Amino acid sequence: MTPYRLNGFFKRFGLSVLAVALTALAAGAAQKVPIAFDDYHGYPATAKYLKDVAAAYPQITALLEIGQSTMGRPIYVLVVSNMKTGTTVDAQVPLRNPRSEGVKNVTPMKPYMGKPGQWICGATHGNEYTGSEVCLYTIDKLVTGYGVDKETTALVDTKTFYICPIVNPDGVFNSLEKGISQRQNSMLRDDDGDGRINEDGPDDLNGDGLITQFRSKDPKGAFVVDDADPRLMVRVRPNDKTEKERWSVVVEDKDNDGDKRRGEDSEAGIDLNRNFPEGWWNDQGFAGGSGDYPTSAPESRALAEFFVTHPNIFMAQFYHTSGGFTFRPLGTAPHTRLHPQDVAVLDFIMGKKYLETIGEDVPEAWKNPAAIPALREELRKTSKNKYAIERGYELPRGWTVSYDEVNDRRYGFGMTTDWDFLELGVWSITTELWNPAKDIPGLPRVAGAEGVEGDDERPEARLALERALLKFQDEKYGGKLFLNWKAFKHPELGDGEIGGWIPRYSSNAWPGEPLAGVCDKHFRFETFRAGLLPDVVITEAKARLLYKSESAREATAVAAGGEVRIKKGGAKGKYRIVEVTAVVENKGPLATHTARGSTLRGNREDVVWLVGDRGKVTFLQGTPYQRLGVLDGAMKIPGSGGGEGGGMRAGGPGAPAEESMTPPPQFRRRGGLPGPTQVRQGGARREVRWLVAVEGDSPLKIVVSSQKGGTRVQDVKVQ
Repeated sequence: MTPYRLNGFFKRFGLSVLAVALTALAAGAAQKVPIAFDDYHGYPATAKYLKDVAAAYPQITALLEIGQSTMGRPIYVLVVSNMKTGTTVDAQVPLRNPRSEGVKNVTPMKPYMGKPGQWICGATHGNEYTGSEVCLYTIDKLVTGYGVDKETTALVDTKTFYICPIVNPDGVFNSLEKGISQRQNSMLRDDDGDGRINEDGPDDLNGDGLITQFRSKDPKGAFVVDDADPRLMVRVRPNDKTEKERWSVVVEDKDNDGDKRRGEDSEAGIDLNRNFPEGWWNDQGFAGGSGDYPTSAPESRALAEFFVTHPNIFMAQFYHTSGGFTFRPLGTAPHTRLHPQDVAVLDFIMGKKYLETIGEDVPEAWKNPAAIPALREELRKTSKNKYAIERGYELPRGWTVSYDEVNDRRYGFGMTTDWDFLELGVWSITTELWNPAKDIPGLPRVAGAEGVEGDDERPEARLALERALLKFQDEKYGGKLFLNWKAFKHPELGDGEIGGWIPRYSSNAWPGEPLAGVCDKHFRFETFRAGLLPDVVITEAKARLLYKSESAREATAVAAGGEVRIKKGGAKGKYRIVEVTAVVENKGPLATHTARGSTLRGNREDVVWLVGDRGKVTFLQGTPYQRLGVLDGAMKIPGSGGGEGGGMRAGGPGAPAEESMTPPPQFRRRGGLPGPTQVRQGGARREVRWLVAVEGDSPLKIVVSSQKGGTRVQDVKVQ
């Protein structure tokens, strides 16, 4: 079947100037790899674009294949980061297996993994590819803006973007290349038990290259023809009565295997956004999510493995459609699973900015958190939402949770965003792109139509919006987004008509100016979030010589009010007692972990190393690496009730601003040997200190390593 393409029709209908303008908008600078947004790219063109960009910009990009779909299509991630900047802890601190020296079985980390990371992806659901276009737009803006735009250049130099335009290659391929709208991934299985695999899916009955809808008169049908525009079908509610002629509306399809069923054995598999570990089991201990087990699908497994092996990822965006709003955590669990500091960051910082970006009102509580106690009392009188009362505000339409707070019921099981946030400590969100009532320039305003898609409580507003959209596409798109009904005799259902909204455009941002506008506003929001990432740096490093002798039989050093004695056999040579001090700071707005992030499996507190020749440096005070806890961010988080940056301090509120040079009992290792020094300070700044004995001129360097805040290294010269 030849897939339907928009190619060329923009020019035929006088939109060539728009296409040129969009190309210029997307570029912002000279494009080595031209791209425009006057149509969807689909899987083949997207894969080619990623390869071309990686080849054209090797200094700031790298293309990774992180897995393959069921049908063998690669899942690509484009890394966008300055490949000449950044370092990792394993590049600075030699890895050792104390039981077997010389073993090298750990894959080295890439330098960009030592910088704070941001994940952006689209098309987890194969028929929701607006997010793929936002990803491509983001890539284009980053690579063309590098070296031209100051802010973009700084982001690419100091951060790492992992951009996966298509999580579900098979679903996108079928939706766009074959014209079969497929939300799920693909699976090779016999759904109807007839011994054949995927033999009965949707069919292009009239051979026009489209799979739309078939409508036929049916006394028991659930639809009637719209009075204002007979091209539209209006659903009749189950209990409603009507004198109008009823119709049935089904997907264009036929019975391919003679079992008197249609479409029961298609290629469609499972919902990938219900195939992740968090909340996959239901309350009775049985499977609640999709698939045979969490990450059973190759696509979800590829993402899970990538996140686990790239712990520098601290921001994540999963684009879906539609609605024009963002789901922040949680969907599988209630509000009480969230720490108040995290709620403050999500709502007062990210949520406020997102609402401003999409042009919606910001709740009073977010603008003035001091008013929350009074607002909470008002809510007690009007709201049935106990979680809103606890917060002191209802979540707005544009920034909300998928969890049903009023009925205290989870939205789903095994959701990606919740797994990232609760199990990995990633600031993960899901944006449902595309609100046609607001995102189509020039569309007449329809009262009450914002966010009306899928809202069964507002059928009149939804119908009014659909009428306006149909008229607009007649006038501005030459009627190419809707197939007018034509008579057709169905092989099983008899006489009827084929037509309706073309699936390619029915739930995704319309190509041209609407699509480019959606891309641009969400690119701006994600670069705002990238600017929130922590940035751990070494702001001061000193090494002061306390004592030097040609004989190492016995050396004595007095420092910090105590005396240290070192005895060295009969060896002779230059021997220095050195005090090393350093200041480590988080210059980024947010803390280096979410409130509970450092306690999650696979995560760790920030650490700082003093590295020297293992055979020539003896640590007298302070262990080779010291634990810094979680460094707060530089931003004051409104309404969090805590300090800056939203983090948790290692020593808790009120911890003394001093380090504990002798590790407390809980940090001692088995056998009584001391573990790493725990620096007991709070805030975004840590002062650390070592006292070491250095033989000869062995060099020293300080390495600070934060999983989410980056790794930095600084050589230290003994003064």
